[in-house]
Amino acid sequence: MAWRSAPSPADDEEGIRDNLESWDAMAHMHAQGSGAEFYRIEQWLAGESKLAPWEIEEMGSVVGKSLLHMQCHIGTDTLSWAREGARVTGLDFSKNAVAEAERFANILGFNDARFVVSRVSEAAEALEGEQFDIIYTGRGALCWLPDLKEWARVCATLLKSGGTLYLEESTPTVNILDSEEGPDGPRLAPKYNLFNEDPISEIGEGSYADPDWPGERITHCWEYRYDTIFNALIEGGFRIESLNERDELFFAPWPEFFETSRPNYWRLKKGNVPMPLSFTLKATRL
Repeated sequence: MAWRSAPSPADDEEGIRDNLESWDAMAHMHAQGSGAEFYRIEQWLAGESKLAPWEIEEMGSVVGKSLLHMQCHIGTDTLSWAREGARVTGLDFSKNAVAEAERFANILGFNDARFVVSRVSEAAEALEGEQFDIIYTGRGALCWLPDLKEWARVCATLLKSGGTLYLEESTPTVNILDSEEGPDGPRLAPKYNLFNEDPISEIGEGSYADPDWPGERITHCWEYRYDTIFNALIEGGFRIESLNERDELFFAPWPEFFETSRPNYWRLKKGNVPMPLSFTLKATRL
């Protein structure tokens, strides 16, 4: 992938519209095209789970529980939770992604799986006040939201009292870095200011699932810190139960530095100092 700076959007609404156009454009490619290999679609359809073993362990049994997957994209993670026994609803703002998720549900025979087109900010209205036992979100989802306090309030509205919010994300450590040319070759160095409240606006070529995918797309990301996540959840009426960091990541942002650690995960190659790359967070709605 190649990125260069783009003008900032006039407001959050413009930023979300640009992001929606980007995700709509990628949905078919990720599900059925050149990005399907990254998503291991063939293996997943044959029975491989998209969930990491620690997600299943930390969540515990989901059999018979209602689970809402926010920002579900093409539904592979959502339907992996259905395989674990959850009654799943996926929500995403991309109609093209939801169409792919519904197609997968039909292929796999999950006739009770439901997918809804909606922004996170409008999810409570789109789901007509329904409440769930579990809200799951990730991976790489939070950075597309301009207001984490709003996200936490929406999650609280959609969760039953005592319900569980669970997410997996890249760490703020990863989010400040980029690859640059150093005196001894490529190196990872701080680039992004996590205290900047404005979006990081870029024009990208390719996709994380296929760096050679033709065409350009404009994206806007709002980076987060641990305190912005924690405080949003605490103010929204949640109790933080656990935070666990790992040296594995669910994509390889700089392929020259990463190697496959397990299906759907990568870690830094030997010779690089290990660092926290991803984290899981579990919280309870009070």
